[in-house]
Amino acid sequence: MQNAKRKRPALIFKPYTRGRALDGSAVKQGLMLLLICLLFAVLYVVAGLVTQLGGPAVQMILNLALVLACAAILYGRGLQQGVNEVTFGEIVYARQEKGIAPEQKELSRCFHPAKGIAAALLAALFLVALTLPYALTAARQTYVLQPLPGWVGGFENQTDIMAPLSYYRQPVRLGVMDMLKYLSRLLTLPFVRMVSENPDGLLLVDRLSPLLACLPLVGYPLGYVNGPRARARVHGAIQASAQQAQRRRKKEIQAQKARTEKKNELI
Repeated sequence: MQNAKRKRPALIFKPYTRGRALDGSAVKQGLMLLLICLLFAVLYVVAGLVTQLGGPAVQMILNLALVLACAAILYGRGLQQGVNEVTFGEIVYARQEKGIAPEQKELSRCFHPAKGIAAALLAALFLVALTLPYALTAARQTYVLQPLPGWVGGFENQTDIMAPLSYYRQPVRLGVMDMLKYLSRLLTLPFVRMVSENPDGLLLVDRLSPLLACLPLVGYPLGYVNGPRARARVHGAIQASAQQAQRRRKKEIQAQKARTEKKNELI
């Protein structure tokens, strides 16, 4: 006979003071999310060797998994932030019940369902500002000059050979749009790798770069909004643990009582 499944602790929601959707805390979290997304661009470069293993299908799966992993990191951060703010909101509510009015800085640390969305949108605005100029001016990539082999240097004195290659001697000037292009490609590098052999697909990724760069940010508000539920799960686990300890003590008292009665009977 199989053992009965252990019941999950009940969700216990306690009242808490609600903060505001847009305040100093949301702005701070938005800037932090922007920094994390820029760090993701570094992670995309570091993970480049791994995501290029196998065939095209395997590479696509690995690159998508990388983006989902980044979204999962932001989900965990949003969930933890939501739990922390609900916890502080419970403290503020308890103080309000005693007649102590909360200060503005205390309200900014309290949970609001829309604060996660506000923080993610603030970060998304910066990412869109960085990627939109290139997305609007992107063109189909046709050809990229490859470096000349080293043995060509032996023909530098022969003008009939080097004249057709004079284009290679022209200095490369990096403008603002070039820098925005490289930054946009870094922020969407997993998607760029998926279509790197397809000029039309690469153009599509460039055009959609503002949306693709913001994709991992979706994880943060999804995690943040689950803060009250995660906090209720903690309260339920605490209550279940206390009830289990109480039942254990009750059984110990009953067992001690039974041993005492048996001892008295023997006497």
